[in-house]
Amino acid sequence: MKKSLAVALGVGGILGAFELWYRSRDNKPCLMLPAHRHPWRIHNYAADKRIYRTNIPIRNFSRKYECTVVDVQAKVRILGKAALPDPAALQITATIRPWHKETREDGYWPAYILTPQSTLEFELAVECSGDLERLKELHAVVIDLDYITYSRRNKLKKHEEIVLIPEQQVSASPEPITEGDVTLIPVKTHILTDADNMADVIAKYVSPIAQSGDVVVMAESVVAVTQRRYMIPDEHVRPGFWARRLCFLVPNVGSLSSAYGMQSAINEVGLPKMLTGVAVGGFMKVAFRKHGWLYRVAGMPSELIDDLTGTMPPYDKYIVLGPAHAQSVVNEVKARTGLEAAIADVNNIRRAAIVAATKNVDPKQLAASLLSNPHGNSAEQTPIVVVRSAKVAKVESHS
Repeated sequence: MKKSLAVALGVGGILGAFELWYRSRDNKPCLMLPAHRHPWRIHNYAADKRIYRTNIPIRNFSRKYECTVVDVQAKVRILGKAALPDPAALQITATIRPWHKETREDGYWPAYILTPQSTLEFELAVECSGDLERLKELHAVVIDLDYITYSRRNKLKKHEEIVLIPEQQVSASPEPITEGDVTLIPVKTHILTDADNMADVIAKYVSPIAQSGDVVVMAESVVAVTQRRYMIPDEHVRPGFWARRLCFLVPNVGSLSSAYGMQSAINEVGLPKMLTGVAVGGFMKVAFRKHGWLYRVAGMPSELIDDLTGTMPPYDKYIVLGPAHAQSVVNEVKARTGLEAAIADVNNIRRAAIVAATKNVDPKQLAASLLSNPHGNSAEQTPIVVVRSAKVAKVESHS
């Protein structure tokens, strides 16, 4: 009996040690990195043919093991401003071409082995042919990229999306809004994507109309979009144990009321801070009927999350986080344009919060001037507002 017990314990110990060894093996993923893609290259081959090209990397992050990129496929989804153009008049297709020695001319993706810590780039080409004037009728083109990776542990199907705005002409901006001694000038832009830089956008749309003392205010969700700070549920974020339970403590109107939104917040601020925020928020609500303490304790990143439907198409299917390095963004705008700048979170219930601002901006005065939500919460396409008021910013002296 003792001998059998000793054998069982020995075998159990060996199996346990083997399991620990297995779990300690490098499990870093092999991922497509659309945030690191090249800028679009536009080729106008003829009056009826235009091709947009970009290179996108796929990286094997494992330090020890190979990973095979089995397949990459591209499909196009078209969003119209109204009805879509007749397919006979305008055709849009997407093709891919890997940049390695086994590339084929027939569009077939040959399975390719990525060695540890190596990167493969492929070219995505979006061809528009036919009556290119009809591109003005399009809201956006979304390219679905489906790919398969094959490693020691598993075979995985993964998905990414790229947004392309083929025609960037913009209609006139809304009329300025005057409230007391404050003038608010909503600025209409093309639909911004991760191919845009906010300093460039403001130099293009705002600099021509700006005056000394103006403050340019950027909507926080749009800044996040230009940084590709948005996620596809189940692809980039998957709810864990706590997210699936804590989300039921948040009212329906909150972006953290879904398990995916809550998990995004946990990823941003950490589980201990979120648990503390939920506990304090619940206590303040029950004991003193005070709302908003969850976000005060958990921090602004949890408050800036927009769940599905929180932004305009095509981003309404994504979870959009708050912007990263917000202070650096406004400083870059100031350095590029000379304008005072801020990033704000504004909604339709007369609430405005300043996420970041350059040093000459008075955050309290600026927040008060934005309570009417001049950015809009729908499809106004006015992610920038110029605030003109002597109270909001000091004019720098250059004497």
